[in-house]
Amino acid sequence: MIITTWNISGLNNKGKQSYLKERLRKDKPSVMIQQETKISEVKLKEIMGNFRPRYELVGQDAMGSTGGLAILCVTQ
Repeated sequence: MIITTWNISGLNNKGKQSYLKERLRKDKPSVMIQQETKISEVKLKEIMGNFRPRYELVGQDAMGSTGGLAILCVTQ
């Protein structure tokens, strides 16, 4: 099992969204925890859309332009 964590400092940035997907493909973590997402859980689910492998997402929405937490767990 591989667990990673990342203080992403904002996932509204398209470059960071691409980098997130690149890291997930390369590292293949079972669990990835992201702090300071600065977006809503709904928006993160939209970003992950049809990404493979599939990840279950649980999050805490950002409050304004600060905070936000996301936990991605690979599904079978």
